[in-house]
Amino acid sequence: MGRLRHAQNTKFYKDCAEYFKALRSKGSTDFEFEDEYYFTMPGISGKIED
Repeated sequence: MGRLRHAQNTKFYKDCAEYFKALRSKGSTDFEFEDEYYFTMPGISGKIED
């Protein structure tokens, strides 16, 4: 279970980084998504226990 969760988290971080990069290249923003991303980071990174 730990490896699967790690793989999913790694993919999520990679996908988000690509999304943010695409937004920056267009000079655009997505503040709603950015807020949710930073709000959920501690939970998916294991900094907060389930």
